[in-house]
Amino acid sequence: MKKILIFGANSILTTYLLKQHSEDDVTIVYHSKPLQSVKKNYHISDVKKIDPNQDVVYIVSALISNDIEELENIIDVNIILIKNITEHFTSSKFIYFSSVAVYDGIKNGTIDNSTAPCPSSLYGISKLFAEKIIENCTRYAILRISSMYGPHMKESTFLPKVILSAIEKQEITLLGNGERKQNYIHAKDVAFLAKRASLENQNKIILAISPENHTNLEIAGFIRNLTNCKIVLKGTDQSRSIEYYENDPCLSNHDFVSMKQGLKELIEWKTKQF
Repeated sequence: MKKILIFGANSILTTYLLKQHSEDDVTIVYHSKPLQSVKKNYHISDVKKIDPNQDVVYIVSALISNDIEELENIIDVNIILIKNITEHFTSSKFIYFSSVAVYDGIKNGTIDNSTAPCPSSLYGISKLFAEKIIENCTRYAILRISSMYGPHMKESTFLPKVILSAIEKQEITLLGNGERKQNYIHAKDVAFLAKRASLENQNKIILAISPENHTNLEIAGFIRNLTNCKIVLKGTDQSRSIEYYENDPCLSNHDFVSMKQGLKELIEWKTKQF
């Protein structure tokens, strides 16, 4: 049995991390409210009361914002907190959940594990800054996550929005020709990759992505097949279109949740809300 510490109680990722560590001694650090399914919960202000001899420390907590008015909070949560964590749990292996936002200065094209980060947003810069802190630790793995999804995800993002439109209006509206590409990875797969990285001896930085990149039109087509909605194209789409690739063996040997299955789960989740 290992001692596992997870920073971040209310993320969908934490739910799947707990499943990966069902036989381990898990402690949760929360910001707003504790996780009732776990016995040991500590508020973020009580971190120094936690035994520093943890086997693995997962850092899920992050403030996802590019609002300049939130700059102080972004720095506190995304940078200073990371520094404080690494200074207290010095003997632990850190699994830091970063983001492909560290590449958000790249407007279009292909990104792989040889692509140099070039963040242009406050959030992307803060995540890269935190990565540099983690890289100074003795043992670590950094996972740069693409668009993570799963039941109970934030409903303001693309997938829940188009699924809601398909259910309520029986219609999905896409900008342009729907050819914008994105990479979506199920939270279950991110948790699996994180657990596997925690067991490896070498330090690494990987793209936590799924093997397939999908256009908006492909996503809408999957949803149409599951809901019988119609797809409407209008206007133009000026947003980024990126394909991601990673050749690390831990990805190539994993059976990822298919996009069709993941969307079916999301549709069932959203349908239950009505």
